[in-house]
Amino acid sequence: MGIRTKLIIFLLALLTGISGLTAFLFIKSELSSISSNSQRKNMQILLALSEVCQEMRGTPGKSSAYRYFKTFLKTPEIIRVSCETAGGRVLLKEDYYSPAPEPAPRYFKTFPPPRVGTWETQVENGVEVLKASLKSHVQAVSITARVDFSTRLIYQEMESSLRQSSANFFIILALSFAIGCIGVLIITRAVADPIKAMAEAARSIGSGRLDHEIPVNGRDEMARLALEFNEMARKLRESDEIRRDFVSSITHDLRSPVTGIELCSDLIMKLAEKKEYDRIPEQVISINEHSQRLNRFIDSMLEVSRIESGEMKLDIKPVNLEELADRAVRAFRTYASQKGLKLELVIAEELPDTKGDPDRLYQVLANIIGNAVKFTASGAVSVFVESAPGGQQVRVCDTGPGIVAHELRNIFSKYYRISSGRREYPSAKTGTGLGLYIAKFIIELHGGRITAESEAGRGSAFSVFLPAREDA
Repeated sequence: MGIRTKLIIFLLALLTGISGLTAFLFIKSELSSISSNSQRKNMQILLALSEVCQEMRGTPGKSSAYRYFKTFLKTPEIIRVSCETAGGRVLLKEDYYSPAPEPAPRYFKTFPPPRVGTWETQVENGVEVLKASLKSHVQAVSITARVDFSTRLIYQEMESSLRQSSANFFIILALSFAIGCIGVLIITRAVADPIKAMAEAARSIGSGRLDHEIPVNGRDEMARLALEFNEMARKLRESDEIRRDFVSSITHDLRSPVTGIELCSDLIMKLAEKKEYDRIPEQVISINEHSQRLNRFIDSMLEVSRIESGEMKLDIKPVNLEELADRAVRAFRTYASQKGLKLELVIAEELPDTKGDPDRLYQVLANIIGNAVKFTASGAVSVFVESAPGGQQVRVCDTGPGIVAHELRNIFSKYYRISSGRREYPSAKTGTGLGLYIAKFIIELHGGRITAESEAGRGSAFSVFLPAREDA
């Protein structure tokens, strides 16, 4: 059963429940209202007859009050009326009709008696009669007014009023229910269709189609969810591209030194067979270089593993940032000279020692300075060591090709290598895309931050900030 079907069933059940509850409350309220109206009407008839009885001094026909009563107040439910004094004198007695026995009413079984007068129900000749009486005093004479009502006619009138009001109510309720059903279909479609589209998109992405996107319509919650889903798909595409590039490069970079080692070892064996021992040391040196390259790859992978498992720890010691920067610059000065680059260290001011892991900080500085020298074809690489608000920082500025904005956002991502397909970055093919990722983690572990500023064609500037430590 689909989510739309479930949603329709739930909303229809909810709508039916609300309609049923509304109908129940209406019927209950209408029954109470109709009973109260009937009670009030019958009480007014009894009070009017009591006034007629008080006026009586002779025959009923000469009473203007009684004529008014018969003309305007007499109803079909009245069987008889009478007026009697306390001594038994009958001032008025008149039977209007003799009711015939009929079945009991369906809805109203009892009649709620009014608070004024005496009201009691009796059965006469198989007919249920509601007898009402009210005593009044006129010039020290007690007069009792009596009215007998047919309960059958009272109940019939009440049932007729109930049927009429209920018919109107249920017509309105039926129309409301129909409109509600249409609204349910519209709502479920508006909710279920985007969910269905997302489910289909998830299946497409799961099958490898990472370029699939959900159409975004409107600005509601579903639209925002679609935007988030599309953003997730975009990041998955980027991650997949990074993964493919990484697998391709790591395969090439691992195969290259392994192949070199194999070739050198084969050549050593051949040289040994020919007893040309003087040429063997050259091949040993080459094997050592390839081994070091492999070790660098393995070390990077182990660093990532330690980062992801939370096992990387810092050996905090007093450290001088100027000395670390100078050491890193000297390590790459020969490489920079071979490329015709000017590599300089600029110390803005004398800085006090701080606290940190010297080996890890040197690893970060060597990575950033090494990247600057590697990707800069001409010009200079400048390393600035200076104070900063709340700490110290090292800025590495180069005159290289720069980094475009969309790549700058991912520069510190795992396995990401900048524009390996561009002519300006031929060296990017030999990297693992892990150096800056590891550097960022190390600096953040020190409580600092590493940032990059760049613009295509205008070089790059990397800043490493370390917060000041009072116990340095």
